[in-house]
Formats: sequence, C-alpha cells, structure tokens
Amino acid sequence: MELQNALIIAGVVLLLLLVAYNRWQIYKARRVRPLMPEDDVQPMREPVVGKTTHPETAAKLKEATPPEQVSRREPTLGGSGQRPAEHDEDKDVATVAAAARAAASTADADEAVADEVAVAASPAAAHAADDVTSAEADEQAKAPEVPASAQPAEAESLNGQPTPAVIDPLIDCIVPMHLERKASGDRILPLTGRLRRAGTKQVHIEGLRVESNAWEAVTAGHQYEDIQVAVQLANRSGPLNALEFSEFVNAVEALSESLDASADLPDMTETVGNARELDAFAAGADVQLGVNVISDGAPWSAAYVQTVATQDGLVLSRDGTRFIRYEPGADGVQRPLFTLQFGDTNFLRDDLTLSAGRQITLLLDVPQASQAAKPFKTVCEYGYSLAQRMGAQLVDDNMRPLTEASFVAIFGQLEKLYEKLESRGMPAGSPVAVRLFSQ
Repeated sequence: MELQNALIIAGVVLLLLLVAYNRWQIYKARRVRPLMPEDDVQPMREPVVGKTTHPETAAKLKEATPPEQVSRREPTLGGSGQRPAEHDEDKDVATVAAAARAAASTADADEAVADEVAVAASPAAAHAADDVTSAEADEQAKAPEVPASAQPAEAESLNGQPTPAVIDPLIDCIVPMHLERKASGDRILPLTGRLRRAGTKQVHIEGLRVESNAWEAVTAGHQYEDIQVAVQLANRSGPLNALEFSEFVNAVEALSESLDASADLPDMTETVGNARELDAFAAGADVQLGVNVISDGAPWSAAYVQTVATQDGLVLSRDGTRFIRYEPGADGVQRPLFTLQFGDTNFLRDDLTLSAGRQITLLLDVPQASQAAKPFKTVCEYGYSLAQRMGAQLVDDNMRPLTEASFVAIFGQLEKLYEKLESRGMPAGSPVAVRLFSQ
C-alpha cells in the first residue's frame, strides 16, 4: 500500500514538472529578442510623385499632358503627344496589373501577355470584356472590305518564284533538297529530330506547297514538292564555325537519305567565310543604348519599382529579371521596344521588400526595334517621366545628365546605324534583323 502511494505521488510530481517545463518553453519562444546591430536596416523612403514639370523638360519632350497621367496607350510619337481625354486611368491600371499577374504566373509569360498588351493598348481597354469581344467581331466583319490588292497573294509570286517564308539568303546557308516524289509533312517531321540547331545556330526546314507556290514551315497534313533546309550563318553567339557546319551537313545528308532526295551541299570554306563576314557586319551594328534614372534621395525598394513599372504597362519577362515595354508592329503583332532593369533584382525570386537600389536602367536594343516607332525618343520620354515622378534625374551610362546636345549627338549616330542596316537589306526591327541580333 505504501509503495502504491509512493508511485502515485511520484507520478503527480513528474506531471507537474512536465507542465512547468512546457510553460517555460512557451515563454521562452514568445519572448521578444532584443534588437541586434546587424538588424539595423536603412529605412526606404518611397518618393513622392511630383505634379510639376520643368519648362525645359516639357520643351524637350513636347508634352501636352502631365507625366503623372499614366495611361495604357503607348506614347504618341507625333508632335502633339495628345492622349484621349476620355481614357479611364483607373481601369487602365487595373487591366495592366491583371495582365502582368497572369503573365508572371505562367512559364509562357512573354507570349501570353502579348494579347493582354494588345487589348490594353486599344481605346476600349478600360471597358468590360464584352466590349473587347465586340471589337474583335467588328474587326473580323471589316476584314472583307480590305482591297484585294492589299492582301498578301500567296498563290501569286514574282517572276514565277515561290513566295519566301522564314529562310532568308541574307543570313542563312540554304541547302535545296529535291524530292523524287511528293512527300507529306507527316513523313518529313519525324525525320527532322536532328535539325533543330547546329551548335548555337538555328536550323529551319521549309517545304514548297504546289497549291500556293509558297514556302512554309513543314506542317503535318500538307504535301510538298521540294524541301529546303537552312542554318543561320551568325547570331550574337558568333559566326557559324566549321564544327557547326559539319554537324549541319551530317544531319542534312541523313534526312536526304531517309527521303530519297538529292541535296545540293555548299562548300564549307565559302560558307564559313560568309559567316565571318556577316558576323563582322553585325558586330559593327550591334548597339544597345541605355539611360539611367538615378534617385536623388533614399533608395527605392524593388516592390515600389515593380508597382510603378506594372502601372505603366510594362510586362515582366519570363525569367523575372526585367520589365518589357511592347509596341505593335506594322502587322499588329506586339514586339519588345525597350526593357527596364533594377540592378540584378529578380522580381520572381527575390524578396522585393528587402531588395533596394538607387538606379533604374532603360535599355534599348537598337537593331531589334523598328525605326518607325522612334524607340529612342520613346525611351527618353519615359525616362523623364520616371525621373519626375520618382524624385530622380536622367543620366547616361557615364552618369552624366542627358542634355539637348547629347540627344542630338545620339540621334545623329542612330541615323547612321539605321542607314547601315537598311543598306544591307535588314532594317532595324525587321524579322531578319531580329534573328541576326539574337542568341
């Protein structure tokens, strides 16, 4: 009996000890840790958006509206710079933010967001989705009214030659392949596994359709009379070298044997020489212009920069390292015009509340932006708008303030570069220039 009482008392004591220990652990976990020196983080001040425009800045940019009136419409490049007065700014911002969030959440952000940008760029972007659908229906209804002379005549060709597609002799080494008999795309496609790239150079395969007398990318279900395979002679990785040429030729020979076709293989020495000459030209025309927006006060947080860029209609890239400003081309397709970078910040992976900096860089890839869009003027206008709204100044890569004289000098250099590209048959922003000045 005494042993039983002793065990009961010991159990009660042990239970009380466990309860006391648990309470002590809870108290220890909730206790506020004293602030240590390494916890001292410099506060970040979000700049106040100003509402004044200096006369000299307004004269340079020929602004008719205050820079803080951010709308979803792309900047007007004419002298007036007017924007529609009825454009709803709040709805524009909501549309742009929704497009950016949807694009950043997918792996195909750049492609998926192009349609969003195209919709937001129209005057009806601030209305409901039903209005957008109605606008698209109207465009389809108007399509038959376009004169036949303005439509691309696929069935017709100049001098009886097939209409070209992607492959271009200006930057491609083309290998014609003559088929003994017609071949379908279903037969050709499974044999082209090795013809995607040769080293760092893109490879394209096109077939000649009899119905349209036009070259097109080989497609399942279509019949082709002839085939042509081409490897790009140069890109920003350098010229086509002998090893890449040999890899390309081996793949072409394997394809020709599988299709019972004859291939007209080019000379390696001549092809490599042409690639080096093209690469030398590209090196002399490969220009990227950058302007910087530098804070006059405290550094900006990455979260603040993201908010400003998104509200201004810029779209986050798939890798999260930059925001892209899109501009519709002559064919209506949205293409990158310039990019916005905030140091080495990755807006998808980094903690945007902790990442901070004092410099925003606007980068223009000159050969890839159409001259008709006046891209450098647009970059400078947007840079001045950012500087005024964020309490900053606009400087060049050498951290010197951009003046009217520097603008005139830069425009003069750009005109010479545009003429150089035009004389080569690859104007800035054209498909062939975009391919040449890419990785």
